[in-house]
Amino acid sequence: VHLDLCPMVFNQATSPNMMQWLELLGVEIERAEIPFSVSTKMDNGSQCYWSTSNGISSLLAQKSNALRPSFWCVIRDILKFKTDVLGYLEYHESNPDLDQNETLGQFIQSHEYSHLFQEAYLIPICASVWTCPSQGVLGFSAFSVLSFFRNHDLFQLFGHTESFIVNGRLRSFVDKVRVELEGMGCRIKTSCAVKSMSCYGGGGYRVQEEDGLEEIYDKVILGIHAPAALKVLGDEATHEELRILGAFQYIYSDIYLHCDKRLMPQNPSAWSAWNFLGGTNRAVFVTYWLNLIQNIDSARPFLVTINPPHVPDHVLLKWCASQPIPSVAAVKAFLELDKIQGKRGIWFCGEDQGHGLQEYGLKAGKVVAQGVLGKNGDLLVNPKQMVPSWTEAGARLLVARFLNRSISIGNLILLEDGGSMLSFGNASGKRHVKSVLRVHDPMFYWKVATESDLGLADAYINGWCSFVDKKEGLLNLFLIFIANRDAHKSSSSVVSKRGWWTPMLLTAGLASAKYFLRHTSRKNSVTQTRRNISQHYDLSNDFFSLFLDKTMTYSCGIFKVCQSCGLLLQFVN
Repeated sequence: VHLDLCPMVFNQATSPNMMQWLELLGVEIERAEIPFSVSTKMDNGSQCYWSTSNGISSLLAQKSNALRPSFWCVIRDILKFKTDVLGYLEYHESNPDLDQNETLGQFIQSHEYSHLFQEAYLIPICASVWTCPSQGVLGFSAFSVLSFFRNHDLFQLFGHTESFIVNGRLRSFVDKVRVELEGMGCRIKTSCAVKSMSCYGGGGYRVQEEDGLEEIYDKVILGIHAPAALKVLGDEATHEELRILGAFQYIYSDIYLHCDKRLMPQNPSAWSAWNFLGGTNRAVFVTYWLNLIQNIDSARPFLVTINPPHVPDHVLLKWCASQPIPSVAAVKAFLELDKIQGKRGIWFCGEDQGHGLQEYGLKAGKVVAQGVLGKNGDLLVNPKQMVPSWTEAGARLLVARFLNRSISIGNLILLEDGGSMLSFGNASGKRHVKSVLRVHDPMFYWKVATESDLGLADAYINGWCSFVDKKEGLLNLFLIFIANRDAHKSSSSVVSKRGWWTPMLLTAGLASAKYFLRHTSRKNSVTQTRRNISQHYDLSNDFFSLFLDKTMTYSCGIFKVCQSCGLLLQFVN
């Protein structure tokens, strides 16, 4: 079984730059289930557990919660929390000069949330994200933590943005990156840890590796955590580098890959991809269920537990890792990074320049690359999730149902901005044709549902959708439609009579009738022909010469392979 011990989970809402990079590399992605569960012991000694894995039934995995008014007060506080946080962030982002020293504990106290809300919801989520003891959570930066909640859609128990992982595990992603870099002439060295670096000559740096080898570079990029960067710099670190990089704090954890079910929730109905276990006033641990996250079809559970209370049974691997925490000092240091970036030919781009996730490391790397090259570039910001009206939601359902029923050859994928992925058909087999269409506006579905093929064309022209593959995406879409049209013609006389798209849905009937009547009204009679000529052709050669070459050739194909068209070939070239 192939496993990613630290699977890279992402989505369009929280990882736009990572999604863009994967698309450029041609890396395949697949859906991932990332529900969350809490199994905690309260201060009063009672147990509380709930999950988001299966709607209301998993939320009430502990049946007694349904009869507890205090539990429903937690649900009420979650709704209030979202409103309060969005207002808080909007106010601070509109006034960037405001002090951001407020801690999460101070924010909670000022808004008077219940103690149970903290114990059963807020602290478990924060302690799970940053794998830290519960007691330290309330000392985090309020602005940083609440920004993370908003950006990662953690306010709601259900309806989260759909998440993805790399198809074929991270090895396929790493191989794509390696091929890309080597194709540009880059030399990649692996398994050669850097021991130290020191100034050399008139501005360069000597980099010493653990095996004793040394190399000289003009500039250096340190894509590592802040403590590791300071260790590499050693005594040559400047006062500013020590002050700023030293402000980033880390939690160090022991991690086990194992198959011990005792480190999962006792109630199987609460099992989720991401499981918080322990008490809010003592050490906690988090277990990830890799089978669910990585779509592993195995009866044997593959579990990764961080800081377990005891050594698990059936241990397959153990290692240690560090995680940056969003302290107030770290937030201040992040805002001061420009004071040391590139000042002496050294650049820093660790994942601590954010929340320790891949998206933040990628963004930090892109900023540094632009600085080294002296170029400016915009980073993608988190897109807003599409919120369709009830008519657009109905149209989406109709279009999805039709495509699911009609596409069996090839693979059509609809990627919604900040939302879900809809996949139809299968690209495996002899006809490996795939087209990925990015949907930017829910009006796309309404247009397709009401006007079928012409609606699709209009939606494309209006910018409501676009193709990930700019070169062959549209061509592949037509190939998929043609292949399925031919397959349906051979199997259904009804489809053969009415065609592939005419109309594809009853909702498109009125639009089809409208276009039919419009076409009939333009019947090519002698009078209509003269009218068409006067509208389109009687504009004089002076007008056409403004955008045609001297042959006045237009509306026809010109083939480079033609042997007897030397003049045309000249204009093509």
